[in-house]
Amino acid sequence: MAGLTNGKQGSGGQAGKAAALARLLHEESLRLLELYREKESLPLQPVEGDRMVSSPPFTSQLSAADKLCFLHAALTKCVHLLDRAIGREDTEFGNDKQGEYTKLRQTVKDRLRHLLQSTERLLVEQKGSAACSTEADVKEETDGLFSGGTFNLKMWIHRVLQEVVHWSDTASQTLHSLPADRGKDQKRMSRTGRRSKRSVRK
Repeated sequence: MAGLTNGKQGSGGQAGKAAALARLLHEESLRLLELYREKESLPLQPVEGDRMVSSPPFTSQLSAADKLCFLHAALTKCVHLLDRAIGREDTEFGNDKQGEYTKLRQTVKDRLRHLLQSTERLLVEQKGSAACSTEADVKEETDGLFSGGTFNLKMWIHRVLQEVVHWSDTASQTLHSLPADRGKDQKRMSRTGRRSKRSVRK
């Protein structure tokens, strides 16, 4: 029993660290988006349109494991999109390796991968594996990448950065809620156990 309790506490600590990492990534990705808009002289308002990475809503009816599954899938697609955006941007427009934008872009890329790995570890703790059948419900949209034209490519990159901002914020909120979710799961299991004992006594 002691081992199980310690595991739960350790898992909560890992979720808290991952939530802090997500908050930091959110702040950095917001700054990166700001620098990109300045660099490309783009409007300050968000680009309109549907989400490039979409998933079912994270409702209270979802278990902690299901939330982690959807989050892990969304972050995986964000990593994929950001890698493609960086590759296309450097190929088409060059790369100022010493500039603030390029350095912060690398930091965001590394931090996003770190967050993905942290989420995967939490998923393994919850489910015993990182495999999720629900990940097929998370969609990735690449329209605009191949539509041609410099401006369209710049706007596509802008949308990718917006996705990193959105999903880092979603990750922060979701991971922050996980210890509470686990507490509810433990209470539910405890109530079920008490009902089972009463049934046996009868």
